[in-house]
Amino acid sequence: MTDTRQQQTVLLIGAGVMAEGYLRAAQAAGLRVGVVETPARHAALTGRFPCIVDFEPVAEVTATRDESWLSPAMTLAGRLAPDAVWAFAEAHVMAAAMVQHRLGLPGPGLDAATVSRNKAFQRAEFHRAGLPQPGHRHTLRLSDQREWALARLPVVVKPVSLQGSQGVERVASAAEWDDVVARRESEGPLLVEEYVEGQEYSVEALVHQGRVLFTNLTRKETSGPPYFVELFHEAGYGADRPLLRKAADELCAGVVEALNFSTGVVHLEFRARADQDLVIMEVAVRTPGDHIMELVARAHDFDVFAACLSLALGEVPETPEEPVRAAGSLFLSAPEAGRLTALDLAAWAARPEVAGHDARLSPGARVRPAQNSGERLAWAVLECSTGQELRLLAKRLVSEAVVEIDPAGAPAPGA
Repeated sequence: MTDTRQQQTVLLIGAGVMAEGYLRAAQAAGLRVGVVETPARHAALTGRFPCIVDFEPVAEVTATRDESWLSPAMTLAGRLAPDAVWAFAEAHVMAAAMVQHRLGLPGPGLDAATVSRNKAFQRAEFHRAGLPQPGHRHTLRLSDQREWALARLPVVVKPVSLQGSQGVERVASAAEWDDVVARRESEGPLLVEEYVEGQEYSVEALVHQGRVLFTNLTRKETSGPPYFVELFHEAGYGADRPLLRKAADELCAGVVEALNFSTGVVHLEFRARADQDLVIMEVAVRTPGDHIMELVARAHDFDVFAACLSLALGEVPETPEEPVRAAGSLFLSAPEAGRLTALDLAAWAARPEVAGHDARLSPGARVRPAQNSGERLAWAVLECSTGQELRLLAKRLVSEAVVEIDPAGAPAPGA
């Protein structure tokens, strides 16, 4: 960290709840921050973070669209002449990359950002680089891929640019294929991929000018087929799995090279059929969701958000080599469809290992077993001495949560 921080300004494009670590780090370092966000979110931040010195709004109704962020980001950059630009979530990646490019500031690079936002681009680039990934087809009409898909069942159908498991489903039979085609034939560009058996993981990496400085391995648990919604993440994983960790680091380095990635965060998701047999699922070049950055900070006992700001400012942060504890994020899914009548997390609040928790949905909401990340009921961030303790705690918390559902209020089929 330099001594000129009082004069330095960071433009933060997107500042959701899981971006508050950046604001705390900026405030501690004496940085000025300009924020591009919705008016409601900006209002929720300003009283708590005096480091925010300027703001440019994005309309709530269009905030999920990539194209909504570039104009306000360029407008705010014109006022602030920032020393650094940082993207928060998926919809912010392209705007940040373009501002970084125009101002000559550190970032992933336009090519890496563009490829990260399109899973079909990723498949093409990883194929060109010879990296392991599922067999796949990119198609405008699912029915065109019937012969290919039925010869490889089970397969996975997914959109090219959404996140949070939205639109991802596993197809295991000809009847299921025909049902998916009937529902999604006119949806637009889709990927059809071979289903890969194996444990799910992710690597979170900090990269400076193409050099990987730091990696964290996260183990994942999902709801399973057909939607694979993520319900548990365990960061700081793999202390007893050196072959897996080495293979994951090598895979991450290959992805960084294939993307021509320069500077920032890489979040690489993969499946492992064995410790040295990894298959890429997808990659993102922004803050991972589900509180994973906070988990990385807790597991490795360092301020990963401050390290990211250092990267954005062109600096090389100090990073740890090994995790010192286990940290996890747990998500609760509805056990059945209906109307949520009660959600009591009092047992979670009583446990010292629970660093934070909250409900995502309130009584009265229509619920079902989660088909995407937005349908999960509640979350908790956990910290334990070992991974085994963390996994046992997560199971206890699921059993201790009080969830009451009236089946009569179930969503209509297809809702």
